[in-house]
Amino acid sequence: MFLDRMELCGNSDLYIDRCRRLLECSDMLMLLELGGSRVAVWGHGLSASDYSSGGLHISGEIRAIEFDGGL
Repeated sequence: MFLDRMELCGNSDLYIDRCRRLLECSDMLMLLELGGSRVAVWGHGLSASDYSSGGLHISGEIRAIEFDGGL
């Protein structure tokens, strides 16, 4: 069950609560682990910031978000 909160602002900012681990980080793909689930964020010019236990901020041109089944 996916209980973490994600907030997408337009197609340029994604805020994720309680991101457990950033598995892959490139300007095209951010692969995250959120409480046993994996989330892939695809886009262009992506960057990650605010690496705290409270969350993660991804900015850039977000083109797609895939949950477990899409990986």
